Amino acid sequence: MVADKTRSLKESGAHKVLSADCGCLMNINGSLEKQKEALRGQHLASFLWQRTGGAQ
Repeated sequence: MVADKTRSLKESGAHKVLSADCGCLMNINGSLEKQKEALRGQHLASFLWQRTGGAQ
């Protein structure tokens, strides 16, 4: 299943992957790392925290 997901993500041309599912992110990121891909997933909460300035 993760092979299908990572293939689709790479084919989409996405520069960033966001998800609220930590287990799915760990699985996808691990697979992408093994494939030596630069694309990585990020948790939605972390993305929003960064985009809104975090604890500034």
